[in-house]
Amino acid sequence: MRIEKNALISNSLGINSRCKLLVNLECNDDLYSIEDLIKAHSKYYILGEGTNIIPPSFYDGLILKVEFNHVNNNNNILSVGASYNWSDLVTFCIKENINGFENLIDIPGSVGAGPIQNIGAYGAEVSRLIDSIDCFCLNSFSKKSLKNTECHFSYRNSTLKNSHYLIYNINFKSNLKKDISYKYNSIQKYMTKNLVNSDNLMIEDVAKIISIIRSETLPNPNKIHNAGSFFKNPIIDKKLINFNKFPEDKLIIWNYSDSLVKVGAARLIELIKDRLIPSKNVSIYKNHSLVLITNGKATQDDVLDFASQINQLVYETFNISLEIEPNIIN
Repeated sequence: MRIEKNALISNSLGINSRCKLLVNLECNDDLYSIEDLIKAHSKYYILGEGTNIIPPSFYDGLILKVEFNHVNNNNNILSVGASYNWSDLVTFCIKENINGFENLIDIPGSVGAGPIQNIGAYGAEVSRLIDSIDCFCLNSFSKKSLKNTECHFSYRNSTLKNSHYLIYNINFKSNLKKDISYKYNSIQKYMTKNLVNSDNLMIEDVAKIISIIRSETLPNPNKIHNAGSFFKNPIIDKKLINFNKFPEDKLIIWNYSDSLVKVGAARLIELIKDRLIPSKNVSIYKNHSLVLITNGKATQDDVLDFASQINQLVYETFNISLEIEPNIIN
């Protein structure tokens, strides 16, 4: 276990953020050595690669960072350490002909962060791939294995979010039948434009297509400071949507259930963004209205104030409230 004082909190938004103590957990024994540290401090936060957080200038508590980086494939179960890079895992699975991961290529962050918000993209969600999750409970200071159903996965959410569970290993299903998913609208458009024949489509082909689409629409956090999709697509009763200022055909709406629809948040923002008061340090990415970017000088308040302005205009225009997707560290 390595402990650093006044350490930087790595984050893809480029916020200059530090914490009282950064605790790096490097092996199983370290899990059982943090009880005294937890009890001695009023708060803690479990950090992955920092690609989905909005940190403060200073966090007066512990930042816990797991550094388990193993990959083992036995008996149709792929066990992966929480600190393993997610996109590297997808690449590994494609090389090993393990199905189901290909649509989630190039999502920034660590494996351990994936199930917390049930990461998803291009018609796929990580929850479909998970068999169980190995955690360390920071209340009882004991290990616990959670079955898929115990995590209560839903759209960009799970019971792991804001819980006392520190994820150190995830067990994925490595024997899923080949079921290539290419019906997502942007994938279909790419295939039509580039004359791609679906009959001979392989998982590596899908991953390549998605990588190209992502690179054209989403900024690389290593080059442009961002935390990915900043707002969730709202799920709402269609009757509550205000179409007075923009007709229904200007919005992107999917059926979600018998009574609810999912609304494309990017389109909502696109329709109101010209009315926003510009921020000195935060802006909307030119190729995707759902992504907020910074110039590396923004504070947590800068980001949240700009997001609040967006939310207020969307609500005033459409009677729809947007929910921030990245985790706000207080």
